[in-house]
Order: sequence, then C-alpha cells, then structure tokens
Amino acid sequence: MTAPRTVAITGIGIVGPTGNGHEALWSSLMEHRSGVVRLEGEQYEGLPARHAAPIADFDLSPYIEKRAARRMGRFAQFALVAADLALADAGLAGIGGPRTGITIHTGAGGIPEGDEEVLRRQSDPSRMGPLYVPLVSGNMAAANAAIKYGVTGPVTAGVGACAAGTIAVAEGFHTLQRGDVDLMLAGASDAALTPYLMSSLANAGALSTAEGEPSTLSRPFDRDRTGFIPAEGAAMLVLEPLDAAQARGAHVYAEIAGVAVTCDAYHVTAPDPDGAGAELALRGALERSGMAAAEIGAVIAHGTGTALNDASEAAALRRVLAVDGRTPKVTAPKAVLGHGLGAAGAFSVAIGALVADRGEVPPVMNLDNPDPACDIDLVRGAAAPLEQPGVMVDAFGFGGQNAVIALRRS
Repeated sequence: MTAPRTVAITGIGIVGPTGNGHEALWSSLMEHRSGVVRLEGEQYEGLPARHAAPIADFDLSPYIEKRAARRMGRFAQFALVAADLALADAGLAGIGGPRTGITIHTGAGGIPEGDEEVLRRQSDPSRMGPLYVPLVSGNMAAANAAIKYGVTGPVTAGVGACAAGTIAVAEGFHTLQRGDVDLMLAGASDAALTPYLMSSLANAGALSTAEGEPSTLSRPFDRDRTGFIPAEGAAMLVLEPLDAAQARGAHVYAEIAGVAVTCDAYHVTAPDPDGAGAELALRGALERSGMAAAEIGAVIAHGTGTALNDASEAAALRRVLAVDGRTPKVTAPKAVLGHGLGAAGAFSVAIGALVADRGEVPPVMNLDNPDPACDIDLVRGAAAPLEQPGVMVDAFGFGGQNAVIALRRS
C-alpha cells in the first residue's frame, strides 16, 4: 500500500479588507491596521448594526475581462482574483487538465445579487434576468475558476457556514492524499454585506451593534466584547505534494499534517457551550498530525468576539492543547479583519501558514481586558516567537460545523 503523500502549501492569494496579497494581510495583523469601517449610505440607515470590514476600491481589470465579470457574483470575482494571486505566488501557470482540482467554498454565495434581482423584479417575476442562477449559485466561484484555467479534474464547492474555508482546505488535502490530482486550488470567498443579512444577524444577537471608533469594536476574547463584525473577501491556497514542490524549487510555507471535520449536532446557531464538537475536531486533527500537544506552538483561533463562541472555544483549546496548565500561543485575526463568514477559515489557514513560515505569532488587537473566562495564552502587545513546529487552525460555524487544520513548519 502506498503511503499517503505529504501535502504542502506553496501559494497564498488574498483579497481582503486590509489589502490584496499575503503581505498586506500579514502587515495588517502585525501592525494592528484594522479593516473595520462604519458603513455609509442610504441602504444602511436605521440598521441595528452599521460596522463591517468591506473590500474598498476593488479593481477587477487586471484579472477578469469585463464581459466575464458581469456574469459572476461578487464572491466569485473575489475568488478568481485570489486564485490568480495564489498561483502567481506559487510560481505556477498552465495548470489546466484533469490532474488539477479546485474546491472553493462559501457561506452565502451570491446573496447580494439575489437580493438585488428579486427586489428589481418583484412586481413582475416573469422578467427575472437569465443570469440570476449563475450569479447566485454557490458553486460558481469554483466553476468560473475551472473555466478560466481549463481545469477538468474534480471541481467542487460547499457551504459550511463560518467553517466553510477550513472545510475546503480539508477537502483539498484529502483529494491530494488520495492521489486523485497533483495540484489543488482550495479556499473560500464571501461577499454578503447586505442590509438584510446584517440586520438579521444583528437581530439574532450575533453582530456588534456598538458605536464608537470602528477599529476598536472587534474584540475577541476581551471582557468588553461587543459581538462580531462581518467582513468580505477571499483566501485561496495552492496545495501540492511536498516532494513535487521541492523538486520544482517552490517555496513551502507549511505542511498540512492533519485535518478533522465534526459537527456539534446541538443547535442551528449556538455552539455547544461545552465545546464538545470543537474538542472532537481539535483532537482528531492533532492525532492525525502525529504531533503531541507539546509540539503545537500556536493556535489561529476562530475568535468571533461573541461570549458563547469565545468561551466554548477557549474551553476546548484548554482540554486538548494545554500542557502543564498552559495552552500554546493564541492569536485571533478577526480583531483586525472582521469575520469573513465563509471565507474566515481560509484566511485563518493562510495566516497559520505564514506563522509557520515566519516563526512569529501576531498579537491580538483590542485585547485590553482579557476575559478571565477564556483562560488561554493570548498574544498581547507584540508578536510572540513560534517555539514549536505545530500550528493549529480552527473554525466553527452555524449548525455546529467544526473544522481544524494542523500545520507543521516545513
């Protein structure tokens, strides 16, 4: 029986609220340069939540021809630009054919385009535009990427709430390990900052409804948290067998050592307060990685800035990863980036790969008063060194979706 292939991350592509490319992502985390703003405009007047982390001044022209772009939802446009950036970062071109796969997941797909078209045509549904389904459907980021690059291998999409991006990386990992393909583009994209979605999440008690300096409002693991701040964007990763990457002289950010996907089976929105499903995923990824808890140097936490999520995540991290009473160093990127919904987990895997590569763990922004109920080793003030080879990345979503990726410094 052939041994499973070691899978490496060799390319990172980011379209984010703090800029495009992984250098913009990294510098924003290290410098506490927030992407959160107060949304202005008539459509946001009177909403219970007015803050988000949008993509400003998004320029498609270097990446996608205008005619093609008009047939894509905003989330698909983000994904294709992030995929281009990831492939360029990996030094790859001409990836078409049956030995390449693509998996791009989402939380909401083309909700904004769907809202707009339904409102425009509600008086006469018979005049719905012919592009309604291609604009809205969640598989269209992956499908458009396949068309652009000529990829005829496995092309998939999934909807996994706020764990979608991490689940996509797990799927890409398994596809490569099985030998189905020799290269995977894996990640996620969301662009759902509509007044309707934001109002619904705020009325459900999830979003921050606080006012004040926008950059101070996303406060994961802080006693004075205000709720989560929604964001948009896309993160894409190039995955390939380690031996192939080394043979072509590629830069390897990290190895994917183990993955696990579980479900709380508890509630449609709330996490299991005990963090049992999260714990199951953390244990699964750790065991499959072949590493011990003492070999994990950092955790890229989901860290939404809501009381239930922060507390249940912290409890699970302590039970699985604490050694001699201390957890690994924990960072929480949503304090800077906001919560990218389905894309959030893919952003976190990209950050985990950068942490493994650069040997530093970014500090948590807005962590002025750490919540004593979240007894984990949060990085404060300045970056901390990565003292062990392992980096854990976790993501949790509505419906009890849990996904964890264990990375190892190459």
